[in-house]
Amino acid sequence: MVGDRQSIVPSRTSLPLDEVERARDELIALGKRADEAAYAAVPANTRRAYELELHCYASWCARHGVRPTPANPDVVRRYLRELADRGRDVADLPSGRPKGALGYSALRRALSAICASNVASGYSSIWKDKLIIESRRAFGAEKGEAPKKKKHAVGADGEALLLRVCDQIDDSVRGVRDRALILVGWYGARRRSEIVDARVEHFATTPKGNVLWTIPRSKTDQTGKGHVILLPLAQDERYCPVRALARWMAIVKNGPVFRGVDMLTGAIMEAPLDPGAVARRVQHYVKLLGLDPKDFGGHSLRRGFITTARRMGRSIEDIMEVTGHRDPKTLFGYIEHIDLEEGSAARGLIDEAVAQQRRKTNDDLR
Repeated sequence: MVGDRQSIVPSRTSLPLDEVERARDELIALGKRADEAAYAAVPANTRRAYELELHCYASWCARHGVRPTPANPDVVRRYLRELADRGRDVADLPSGRPKGALGYSALRRALSAICASNVASGYSSIWKDKLIIESRRAFGAEKGEAPKKKKHAVGADGEALLLRVCDQIDDSVRGVRDRALILVGWYGARRRSEIVDARVEHFATTPKGNVLWTIPRSKTDQTGKGHVILLPLAQDERYCPVRALARWMAIVKNGPVFRGVDMLTGAIMEAPLDPGAVARRVQHYVKLLGLDPKDFGGHSLRRGFITTARRMGRSIEDIMEVTGHRDPKTLFGYIEHIDLEEGSAARGLIDEAVAQQRRKTNDDLR
């Protein structure tokens, strides 16, 4: 990391002193821009997670009288051990309450944040240190690598949960926003961070009245190649993403599309919603339906589109064209339970075997 003049003093130069000074300043400025670009390239969700992890670790180190940087493998091992046994201490959290002992994936995330911070500070990563390798193996054996419980899908088939959610939304300013947010997020099969990053200029109406939504950058597109998806007109305007979006954009007109709304005055805020707000709005409406909001989140929209599309016979390739998945195996994580239920080799096996045996017996009796 380019950060000070001493690290970039040339050993030999025939340039005048003022030009050397100017060259140093330019190098320092370029270094800062490179650091900023590298920071911006990290997904927003990852940055937020790492910032929380580093805040907790630094606080823990201060309470125990040890330096957080450069990271000491033995200190980090003890810190992770405490997280695995008891979880975070309330004194280390910037807000909220501790949630108990951390699982394997959360421990890896905490360690990743510490390693990344160490490297950013000019030190080597401790990820492959002997003590840390032993700790990772021990936590893997102790905690396992089972994935956390997946959020339920907000689908449009079966229980038609998407339609039922939309039926709960009123015509207040906040309601107009929520209808657009939920329908655009669902039809676009987007992650919550991509929904709140949407800007007015990212949407364009086609001659047929549909809308093209350009996603400049996503979790699987860190180089910014972009991804364009179609938001189609729906016959029923209550569930039409195009009409819902147009109604909301007539209010916001420019800048971030999905913003906060003052509960008392209905005034539109300038800043975009945070990604967690997508989950909170979904949870608000499923709770009105008598469902447990803990079972749902922002990802329920993306999962709902994928499962609905699969049940209605859309091909894996067509679904991936919308979702932006590069590997079908990732998509199967959303739909494997559907294929298992409807296409299992065990389905009807006994019934078919019994029917064959009856036919064979009847043939023998003839």
